[in-house]
Amino acid sequence: MSETLPPAARPGATTSQNLDERYGTGRRRRLDRRFAWGAGALLLIAGVAFLLFSGWQDTSRLAVQDIGFQAHDERSLDVRFEVSAPPETPVACAVEALNASKATVGWKVVELPISEQRTHTVTTRLVTTNPATAAHAKECWIVE
Repeated sequence: MSETLPPAARPGATTSQNLDERYGTGRRRRLDRRFAWGAGALLLIAGVAFLLFSGWQDTSRLAVQDIGFQAHDERSLDVRFEVSAPPETPVACAVEALNASKATVGWKVVELPISEQRTHTVTTRLVTTNPATAAHAKECWIVE
């Protein structure tokens, strides 16, 4: 009858062989590390591709940025804002003035002159029904 000896009792068995038998060889760890690096590289490539093809560099989009306003008296103020649009494109913007309780006290639609430049600054006079505490270009759109 042959007895099976535990690995530690086998003649010539070393501690590292016992650990390899119990937990596996270091080869699996190398495979896991290669998989992690490959997955990381794949995610990086996918992220760069998303940025390139998602349209973040699209120059045909319309953008508006408020610069500020200056009150002349209680019933009128100048609103200043910057519009970025494709060159030679007709654009209109809704400009709004608000009072302390955020109610609209004045507004108008401003049609901007066609420009060869992509970005230009606009200043427009706005008449209000009450004193305004804030004013801004609410929205801009391309006129068709």
